[in-house]
Amino acid sequence: MAADIQSAYRRYFPLIRDKCRRMLGDSDEAQDVAQETFIRLWQSGLVTKDAQRVTAWIYRTSTNLAVDKLRARRTQPLRVERLSLTSPVRERSAEALAEQRQELEAFARHLPTDALEAALMSRLDGMTQEEIAEVLQVSERTVRRLLQRLDDQVQQIRRMLGT
Repeated sequence: MAADIQSAYRRYFPLIRDKCRRMLGDSDEAQDVAQETFIRLWQSGLVTKDAQRVTAWIYRTSTNLAVDKLRARRTQPLRVERLSLTSPVRERSAEALAEQRQELEAFARHLPTDALEAALMSRLDGMTQEEIAEVLQVSERTVRRLLQRLDDQVQQIRRMLGT
């Protein structure tokens, strides 16, 4: 099992750390989240020969841990006029990513985890609904419902705040 953990760590750690850095905007926090993900993988005893299952578990756990970090932040009020998590990111400039991180922090404080997870995978990471369904271990229909629910809730927040 130790060899399987080491193999998964070498293969996925840099990818998970980079994904978390994009989400959190902080290299140290991203490193911590990635390390915590692999500690939990080791504790779970999940490491098997089913690489697809392990990959999905690592991705989902790291996303949840990063969202928890975002929720813990109390930096800015919700700025709904610029919330863009409802559409895919096309621009990957440093400024665009910084804006998206601020918006993501606002979402993390106000939206349900399952819809936020699906939106992150779809709109930040560019995953297909089929891929998201596999990671979340739900149907594609559920993914579509989660994304629709997120879009509806963002519109509701916008109406509530009069923007």
